[in-house]
Amino acid sequence: MAEFPLLFSVGHRRYDSTATDAHGNDIDFWFPEVPKPVYGWGAPQSDEPKLAGHDREVVEVELLVPPGFECSHRDLMVLDGVEFEVIGDPEMFDHSPFGWNPGGVVNLRKVSG
Repeated sequence: MAEFPLLFSVGHRRYDSTATDAHGNDIDFWFPEVPKPVYGWGAPQSDEPKLAGHDREVVEVELLVPPGFECSHRDLMVLDGVEFEVIGDPEMFDHSPFGWNPGGVVNLRKVSG
């Protein structure tokens, strides 16, 4: 049970790396959205690469999650109707020397352009 209130909810779309199309070709596939409770998330940090000829914006967000929150690299999280891709594994703080597990952080990214 969480020690802090879970005031927010995000949509979780799990990635399936084994999906194929009707011809047997590998395809990217995400399952339908499932709501999950979270503590909240940090303010989105936006960045534009300084490369000539590129018109791209990268937005990164840290999602604050309770103990036991499960997700994987390439899953999608839907925050206020916007889809962000999970980058890497969740950073869980479950091996504290004080015997307390506050949860963790899931790093998210959205690239447009």
